Amino acid sequence: MCAAHNIRYLNSQLAALWENATDCAKKSGEGLIKPLDHVRYDLALAEFHVGHAGSENTDKMFTAVFDKPRLEFICNHDAVLYLKIRDGYLNCDFSELSSSSFVPCSTRNIKLRDIEIALRMPFDLNGIQGHTSNIGSGAHVIQLLVLDFRSATFVSKVNISGARNALEFYTKKYLDFLHCARHHVLFALPDFDGSSLQPEVVIDYALETHSIHNIDTEIDEIYCVSLADINKSFSLKWFKAVMDVAEDADSSAICLAEYRHTLNSFGNHSAIHVKFGVPIIKALCKREVIWYFKIEDLMVYDGHDFSVAHKHSYCNWQIAVIMDAVKEMEGAVSRVKLDIKCSTTLAFRFCDRLSAFPGLYADVSADYAASIKTALDEFMGYYLATIERAHLNVVHVVNHDILAFQEHDSDPTDVPTSTTFLVDPKRTHDLAKENNPCSFDFYEVISVKSIMDKFETLWQLSQDSNEEYTSCLGRWSHGENFKASFGALKIRFLSYGKAIIWVQLNSGSVTTLKRSNPYDFKDWNIAFKVNFNLTAHSDLSALSKSWLREILESFGWRKLIGRENVTVNHLCLDLGSAKLMYDLSKFEGLCLSDRGAVDYAQTVVHCLKEHYFAKLTLYGHHVLQSLPAWKSQSPARDVTTLNDQVYHNTAHGRHNCHCNHIRRNVEPVVILLGMTNSRPHPSSRLAYIIEWIIGIKNGLSHGTVCHSRKLFLEERLLWLLSRVNASTTIVATSPELVDSAVVPVFADHVDGGWAIVITTWGARKSKKQRKASWKLNRGGESDYIWDYTDKWSYEHGGASDNEANGTYTISCQTKNHLHLPTSFDHGCLDIILRGHVSIECGFTGKSSKSWNEKACNTWSVTLSLTSKPMVNGITVDIRGDTRPKFEKLHDNSSEGVVNWDALDSLFHIDLTELIVELQHTFAGAWEHCFPGIHAYSLCNPVSNAYGDNSFELRHWTPCSQFPVPTIRPRSSLTGKSMHTNSLSKGPKKRKSILGIFGDSLGPGHIRNGPGHDAGKIIQDSDAAIHDGESVEEAQTLMLSNDSDSKASSTSPMAPSFNTLDRISLTERVPSRRRSWFRSIMSPQDSKVHSQRNVPLL
Repeated sequence: MCAAHNIRYLNSQLAALWENATDCAKKSGEGLIKPLDHVRYDLALAEFHVGHAGSENTDKMFTAVFDKPRLEFICNHDAVLYLKIRDGYLNCDFSELSSSSFVPCSTRNIKLRDIEIALRMPFDLNGIQGHTSNIGSGAHVIQLLVLDFRSATFVSKVNISGARNALEFYTKKYLDFLHCARHHVLFALPDFDGSSLQPEVVIDYALETHSIHNIDTEIDEIYCVSLADINKSFSLKWFKAVMDVAEDADSSAICLAEYRHTLNSFGNHSAIHVKFGVPIIKALCKREVIWYFKIEDLMVYDGHDFSVAHKHSYCNWQIAVIMDAVKEMEGAVSRVKLDIKCSTTLAFRFCDRLSAFPGLYADVSADYAASIKTALDEFMGYYLATIERAHLNVVHVVNHDILAFQEHDSDPTDVPTSTTFLVDPKRTHDLAKENNPCSFDFYEVISVKSIMDKFETLWQLSQDSNEEYTSCLGRWSHGENFKASFGALKIRFLSYGKAIIWVQLNSGSVTTLKRSNPYDFKDWNIAFKVNFNLTAHSDLSALSKSWLREILESFGWRKLIGRENVTVNHLCLDLGSAKLMYDLSKFEGLCLSDRGAVDYAQTVVHCLKEHYFAKLTLYGHHVLQSLPAWKSQSPARDVTTLNDQVYHNTAHGRHNCHCNHIRRNVEPVVILLGMTNSRPHPSSRLAYIIEWIIGIKNGLSHGTVCHSRKLFLEERLLWLLSRVNASTTIVATSPELVDSAVVPVFADHVDGGWAIVITTWGARKSKKQRKASWKLNRGGESDYIWDYTDKWSYEHGGASDNEANGTYTISCQTKNHLHLPTSFDHGCLDIILRGHVSIECGFTGKSSKSWNEKACNTWSVTLSLTSKPMVNGITVDIRGDTRPKFEKLHDNSSEGVVNWDALDSLFHIDLTELIVELQHTFAGAWEHCFPGIHAYSLCNPVSNAYGDNSFELRHWTPCSQFPVPTIRPRSSLTGKSMHTNSLSKGPKKRKSILGIFGDSLGPGHIRNGPGHDAGKIIQDSDAAIHDGESVEEAQTLMLSNDSDSKASSTSPMAPSFNTLDRISLTERVPSRRRSWFRSIMSPQDSKVHSQRNVPLL
């Protein structure tokens, strides 16, 4: 039983039913026009009439007399029903059919004669199973073919001027009428033998030669997937396979391009070697396709040795294979695949009528040619199994979880741009609330945009450069085979520790060994997948000798000169591991289905991988960041060990790294994780918490730096701020226990046999070795408290002066508060310190009058870490009085017991060491990461509820490159002479920090020590010119009293930032570093410095 027999059987039924309808029509009367009451279902295949609402029997909108219908099959799912109108007409005003007031006009009628209508529709096969002892073994099935008239589409190529829509409308009415007449059900060939009962379809209509003509049968999608996209994907996969042939890849990787197989059909076990062209998919219907395999070359060998000459060769063959397309769902992943194994009774089928074998019968016998075709049938079985193992039969995959993150569709060949990311306005707020570095001391997040900005900057420099170190990024050639102009490199990180880089070729030409004529190209983007890792400087310097010479002259390396306890690692792209990513590349204008065109692409890729990347490595352009690490003798704040990790929220691979518009938190970033004090790294990876890239809308954020609570708060900040507690806590003690400044108490009331003095916690010998540590305030996450009380009671009797006999008491109470911010405040982080000190001295006499004195000191200081325009790094400002005075609350003594003026000079808010520490760590250039030959600085400080602090990275800029401030007098003051005099004075000389301390000491009421108060320390807006140098250099911070700062701010001629004396600065620099300072302060810079009155560094 074959498809042709069944088709004849079905059409015979249609013919018989049509003949019956025609006979009935003849008995109903002559002519085209008949009463509607007489047009019943038994006439349906012969005649059909459509009237309008309220019409007379003789007034019709459509009427037709049909010839015998015909049914043809496209595949195993769709059929075409041909209806031929022998005679009739239609009215073009079909939209008025339901209007009762409409009167048809005969001038709107169009005559229909000998017009064939084709209707495409799906069909299904059903069976009626029965059991009758008189039929065979008793079991039987009657198969029914059911046509889906209601899903039919009008596919005729008829051309009726202005009436096609009307004809489609009336044809739809007719199909509904046929469905009601039950003409959509036909009997297929029956099976009355129970032993061969098969409910599945066994007749393959797709392979049958049919008489379908004059219709549009093209299907452009399957399961809503465009065939054009599928075939484009096959072109890319074939292109990849051709490229991989040269690299000796396995058979699964190259099977779309070449395949070798031993044929068992021949007695001598011959073998064939096939070179394929690009496979093409065409759809028979939305569930069945033809897969065309183009054989460019087929070589037949005797035996299994492919190195010997072939026996026969053929070319330009085409093999057509028919198979089903199926859609599968697995969780959030849906896929469309070509069903090679096939879940139905029909597996893939070789279609001889659609295949072509030119030259097959030219030089061999008919029997040998037949054996070749038999061998091909065997070969296709093995070949398609290989296709399935390589998953090349999967033509479309969608991960709906990934789609949920995508904002827009994009071209899969698009490369990332600077406008790729969408900005989350709550990002900084979330960072302040939820960041947590887990068990790591330090980490630094490097943004993708920062790296691409570096590549963009280098590329811009290459446009006018003649030095190969720079120019190779803009233009490069390799012999006579390849030359091109380049765009800036682009990069994306993948979540599994790889990176994708795009090499943009703006224009160029290439020649191959096979073709001497050069091929000109433009706008190519070639993607490579590469490894990246931390590389020791000693390993890198051997590969990048030219780069080493450049980096030794850079700012970052000059900072590291002479530091023997520093090792440097580099975060590098391993360009030697580059692997072409075909599906992410774009070869504009190149026909990827032609092997000759592939030769051009193959030559370009070879030149880039083997020669251009080696050149980039030589010049160090593969180095993304340089990261110093300190040895065990380093300060506690310095990183001693480093690791890198790709940080991401969702899986980010080749399937979605080309998205052009994605949410920022989808983009993976590189995090550098560090530990201090040689502590070991935690075994766990940093889990995703929050998006780390702080950024301003339409701005560029280079990355983020975070110090853990343990590193920043516990080990440094609280320890340094304990000095404030030590300098503000007043205690009473004996003079011999103090080696520093003290204030005597009761000195004029006793005979000298005993003495009591008051001093600070830090000055007392027994206490200065102990920390005045802050304690976390109960119920608060960012509030700390220091509460200390010291009470003395001394009874004196038996003295010659009876008035001195009595009980002397001293009570000293200190209560300090510390508040750390946990929110972002526009680039400012305020650490608030406040305290209250009360001192009460009393005397209760035995024979004389009692008295007491009481005084208190309430103070508040805010330490502000801010980032300012035209300033590198963080600026440290102090607001509030660091020299607060005691205020007497009660005094009924006959004469002063305590020298309060002396106590005022002793009492101060000691922030000296903290200021130096913060300036060294956060001001100027950031010492822990250098982007190539440049440097970063910190800005936008943020602290969170855990006590971790974060900063945003931005480019460090020499102050000499900052814009010169415009100096304008106030409107109330005019005076060209004032302006001239102000500038002519030059920069004001500043004393050393110790000199300023000495000038700020109080009058000579302090004993047993020189005093350590520094007055109020403030930092000018250009204090960051020290650029994070050594502590000695940081001690040249500009200091002034409140009056000085106020006078400076109210001066009508004051510039926007102060200046620093170049000579005093270099005098304070350690001798081993002075040569560097002098080298960067060239005569030209000195001239600019004196003229502009701005800092040099």
